Amino acid sequence: MERNIIDVINYLGESDKLYSVGEVDPSKIAQAAKRLGVEFAKDFVEYTQKYGSISVGEIELCGIDDDRDTSIVEQTKKMRRLYSNFPRDCYVVERLGIEDDSIIQNPDGKIYLFTEWEKEPQFVANSLSEYLLKKVAARDTRSEHWKARAND
Repeated sequence: MERNIIDVINYLGESDKLYSVGEVDPSKIAQAAKRLGVEFAKDFVEYTQKYGSISVGEIELCGIDDDRDTSIVEQTKKMRRLYSNFPRDCYVVERLGIEDDSIIQNPDGKIYLFTEWEKEPQFVANSLSEYLLKKVAARDTRSEHWKARAND
């Protein structure tokens, strides 16, 4: 069952401090989509309208933000300038901090990993909610692994 993006972000904020830009007027979201020539997925619009952009734990999602590092417009334009194979219908939702690896989303809401080394983006999740929940599950698994090793 698909979980609502707002519920997922609130869930993340229960275990880590949630920082956000704050609510964004829908006209600013539409303006950002127009500047990029893309259609934003429904969950991305819901997320940006409520939070703008967020940082929670190790997750820092791009959004509607004046900060160039988390601005969806600035980050997507940068990737388009650097990589001719960056999909024109997609936009950056998270920079991973490893070279220019990025998590991107298409208008249907599907999430992909874009790396300069692959010809095609690699499928990651069916939605932004699913991506965030997978990322948290992977973090929790790593944490349990290291706790178990520390007790050996």
